Amino acid sequence: MEKTPLRFIRPYIIKFRWYFLFIILLIFVRQIAEAVSPYYLAKIYETLAETTEKNTGDMWNRLFFFAFLFAVIMLAGTLISELSMFVIARFIPKIRTMVIKDTFEDVNRQSISFFSREMTGNISGKVQLLANSTLDLTGYCHEIFYTVSNLLVKTVALGLVSSYYIGIMAVYIALIVPVSFKLGKTRRKLGTETGKQTSAANGTIVDALANYSEIKSFANFKFEKINLMKALRLLRGAETKERYVAGVIRLIQQTVTTASLAGFLFVSIFMLKADIINITDFIYANTLFMSVSHLAFSLSWMYSNLARIFGNISSALETLAVEPEIVDAPHAKNLKIRKAEIVFDKVSFGYDRRKPLFNNLSLVIPARQKVGLVGLSGSGKSSFVKLISRYYDINDGSIRINGFDIRELTQNSLHKNISVIPQDVCLFNRTLYENIRYGDPDAGEKQVTAAAKKAYADNFIREFPDGYQTRVGDRGVILSGGERQRIAIARAILKNAPILVFDEATSALDSESEKHIQKSLVNLMKGKTVLAIAHRLSTLSQMDRILVFDKGKIIEDGSPAELLAKNGLYRKLYNMQAGGFMQT
Repeated sequence: MEKTPLRFIRPYIIKFRWYFLFIILLIFVRQIAEAVSPYYLAKIYETLAETTEKNTGDMWNRLFFFAFLFAVIMLAGTLISELSMFVIARFIPKIRTMVIKDTFEDVNRQSISFFSREMTGNISGKVQLLANSTLDLTGYCHEIFYTVSNLLVKTVALGLVSSYYIGIMAVYIALIVPVSFKLGKTRRKLGTETGKQTSAANGTIVDALANYSEIKSFANFKFEKINLMKALRLLRGAETKERYVAGVIRLIQQTVTTASLAGFLFVSIFMLKADIINITDFIYANTLFMSVSHLAFSLSWMYSNLARIFGNISSALETLAVEPEIVDAPHAKNLKIRKAEIVFDKVSFGYDRRKPLFNNLSLVIPARQKVGLVGLSGSGKSSFVKLISRYYDINDGSIRINGFDIRELTQNSLHKNISVIPQDVCLFNRTLYENIRYGDPDAGEKQVTAAAKKAYADNFIREFPDGYQTRVGDRGVILSGGERQRIAIARAILKNAPILVFDEATSALDSESEKHIQKSLVNLMKGKTVLAIAHRLSTLSQMDRILVFDKGKIIEDGSPAELLAKNGLYRKLYNMQAGGFMQT
């Protein structure tokens, strides 16, 4: 994604260039009609003035002729102008769709660290801001071109009346344009700040609503209200300042417009007195300049609004136009395997390079081996499995799956070969059927039902009135923890990836729920390379191997029975839990 507004919108302008060119043609035809029609209106006034004095016999014929020309030109110009609105209606919705689609794709290419830094509500708000601002930009560009072309055409028409008017218009434009740009630049800065504060306030609201249960349990509504009011005060201050400056800009523009109308009128009277122009020219020129002065006012005001839109786009791009930390290699390969051997070869890694978590870590996990990961919090268990998914890049060494360095594989194919069952299962606000089918979007009803049965989820699903078509609510709120876990397991069964990762999948469940989960895991783990993180060591009794982590090092490695026979950390943790304590 491009980082500047102009570079960001350029591809869309190129794609729809023929629409834009057609609209430009229609606008120019309309401008010519608007510039010519007042001339015949002036001829009508002149005819009426002459008729009062001379009472010529062809008065009515001339009046009807000029009126007919005036009406035909105005009607043709109006119809042509309105035709452009149908053209705009044809491609504007397409631009919105493309912007959101492209931005969504770019955001989803981001690394895990990006979503750790930015709140989901803020990201969503920036995507909408970018789409809406791009549409607003398109609309304002249409209006600006309409105004500029009208100004140019009518300036040329005034020049045809008298060359003196060219000089007058040059002085007028030379005074208006610099002032407009200066004022617009000021408003653009203020618009950018308002956009930032709006996003911050929206992010605060979304963050509070997403954690409403925590707010209630801690009885901290007052604290959250104070937090929100701080954000709203900053927004109010930025918006008030912007609106104040906008009012000053409008006052300056109105004053300049009124003064220029009076000045043009006096100059035209002197030109009429000096026989430089006639009555028709006088009426025609002043009629044109009345619309020109209004156009100049509109142009400067539109530029100010355009500056604000650019500020909004810049604000959105500051958040969204970030280069992903993890990218595929230029010629990355797709990983296609049925069984997975995982090798850590002298791996060094740290979230902060100055404080490495793993240093020269080497390890081989044979295909289809079931490995439990044990250790105190912060010892490196979760980081270990995240590195296998390449959520972060290692500093030195290599991680290989069946001999393939994961940095030489596409991230998409790597993730397709890994199923993760987390402690906090993420379910979409969709039906149970759609959530299970997410493991394989091409799966049919029979496959989804079979996966649910293997996960021991079919029975409780059918207890709902709508069965598999029951919507689960935000993050699966209508389901219990054990039910959510079984839906996640059914999804993983359907995905059928050769590598399976459990991240505290049963630690938050009661004994009855855990029993159902353990039965469903037996079906899921068949033929898979399994990595299971657990603080509840009883859940690892069926593992082939246990790795005990401590401060980024594997200090113990063996079967559960072998480690229990040793007087090490694993036995210490096991004894603590057997005595009624949970070590976390």
